[in-house]
Amino acid sequence: MSCADMLAEVRAGVDKFIAIRRDLHMHPEKGFDLPRTSALVKRELESYGLEVQTGFVPCAVLGVLRTGRPGKTVAIRADMDALGMQDLKDVPYKSQNDGVCHACGHDSHTAILLGTAKYLSDHRDELKGTVKFVFQPAEEGPAPGGAKLIMESGVLDDVDVIIGAHTQPRYPAGTVIYRYNEMYGSGDFFEVHLKGVGGHAAAPQNAHDVITTAAQIINAYQCVKARECAPMKSSVVSVCSVNAGVLSTKNVLPDELTFGGTFRTHDDATRSYLSKRLEEVANGISALNGVKCDFKLEPLFPPFGNDNEVTDVIRQAATDVLGAEHVVEMTEPFMGSEDFAHYTKKIKAAFFLFGVGNEAKGITAYYHNPRFDVDEDAIAPTIAVMAETAKRLLGC
Repeated sequence: MSCADMLAEVRAGVDKFIAIRRDLHMHPEKGFDLPRTSALVKRELESYGLEVQTGFVPCAVLGVLRTGRPGKTVAIRADMDALGMQDLKDVPYKSQNDGVCHACGHDSHTAILLGTAKYLSDHRDELKGTVKFVFQPAEEGPAPGGAKLIMESGVLDDVDVIIGAHTQPRYPAGTVIYRYNEMYGSGDFFEVHLKGVGGHAAAPQNAHDVITTAAQIINAYQCVKARECAPMKSSVVSVCSVNAGVLSTKNVLPDELTFGGTFRTHDDATRSYLSKRLEEVANGISALNGVKCDFKLEPLFPPFGNDNEVTDVIRQAATDVLGAEHVVEMTEPFMGSEDFAHYTKKIKAAFFLFGVGNEAKGITAYYHNPRFDVDEDAIAPTIAVMAETAKRLLGC
């Protein structure tokens, strides 16, 4: 079957998967608590005649397509979880769960992978080897995220190659964006809890000031990044919240303060160094100021880069399915993090993006925005690209 015929066949059946995407969007679930979502996925996979596994990670679902012919084992991953935020869109499929919203496109990821599973199942006689469809919880957290636990479960120990994809609202529907080498940064969080001695603002000599201590630590963090990390090893240290005192009270030095943030890098050694140095700096400055410090590190996702051979397969499959004018190279890595990184540490892997924006339809909001939406014209092209990529990775 030609790529044009494949795309036409997928388009003919795409309404089913648009309906699934809207159903998931109306009933979003968070973290590892995805009973309705995972039940829907399990039901669909079983209706395609696939072997289905559950119970290895809370609410994760694995669909297995065994062709009965020897060959490689290829996995395709989709994340299923939503975010803890309000849906402010005025659409018929607006979230019905207060304070929970698919504002990152994981509903479309799930629908697309179900569409890919349906297509490959319908054409299993043309395939060889095994395909594993990985439906993952908790990409958005909580720690340690779903990918790490799935890798530790052993259900992917026999996988030769894994691919995944994510929405990209900066590009129009029907566009595939690929990237060689480094793609996403690490993602780690920290909290600093300071305990000093409060007092009257007019007599700071009688206090141990947690606010000036925090200011010194925060400033020093930027010096660590700028003066201790190699300039060609990109990194970011961002403090994103500071909490102390009462705003309406202007003459009291508080005795406690907390601040927190994140640090990102594309380099494993830099990640390890920052993990150590941020704690050392916080403890050292606090001790100089007579303040007690409790530093908490929450390591989440390592950095990852794509396998270039697998990326070549994605690029060529997308070009043949959609045309070269709809395939774009991502020329710089992104400092955002993705727990797909855990798969890349043990399996040959690559990740790509697919456009979901449409200015004419008013679909322009970026990720994690309460008005984020997906141009559903992206669903059929992405199913076709994912299925064609899987076929080529299987050697078919």
